Amino acid sequence: MPELYQQIADNKRKSWLFVLFLFVLVAVVMFFFGILTGMGSFGFILALLIAGFSAIGSYYWSDKIVIAATGAQPADGKQYFKLHSLIEGLCIAGGLPKPKVYVLEDDAINAFATGRDPKHAVVCVTTGALRKLDKSELEGVLAHELSHVKNYDVRFVTFAVVMVGIVGILANMAFRGMLFGGGNRDRGGKGGSLGIALVVIGILFLILAPLFAKLVQLAVSRKREYLADA
Repeated sequence: MPELYQQIADNKRKSWLFVLFLFVLVAVVMFFFGILTGMGSFGFILALLIAGFSAIGSYYWSDKIVIAATGAQPADGKQYFKLHSLIEGLCIAGGLPKPKVYVLEDDAINAFATGRDPKHAVVCVTTGALRKLDKSELEGVLAHELSHVKNYDVRFVTFAVVMVGIVGILANMAFRGMLFGGGNRDRGGKGGSLGIALVVIGILFLILAPLFAKLVQLAVSRKREYLADA
């Protein structure tokens, strides 16, 4: 048990380091966004606004976005009484408020949790899981998802996905601005070798940054999945 708690502490520390890494990465991407688009400080501010609105939107409306994207429906209390009872029992045992319960019409065995914190959590289960899993198996699946809710894994993963997405979006916009906007075509003469070097570094960075951010996100998310099973 002490080893498990040590793993949890290590995972939290790595998660915070990943968050710091993403903030630095986004800041550098915004810097090169301004250079490659030829917008300078205005480009930096524009990139900052895009990142800010994306982060705020994902924080407050991630559950609604996910539910709308999947097409899940609220689980009727009478029709899915056993499901509600299982979740309520697990929440009482874990000291959690009961989340909103949704059902997704899908023959695959699957479940997921979303929401920014335990008070705004949503747990969704596929109809395939409800039909094919026995009580103990379904309880294990639900306990896994509620563990994510309790450990704020949902908030972390949502933030990570959004930040990685922001890196990709800004990189794509920078390339388009450079290729079609003509932002850099006259910079070679004005900025000399330094300007050319910044452009080359910026291009290489914006190519590699989304991939690197995604790989780090997957590595940390995998660790959180392992601890949720524990």
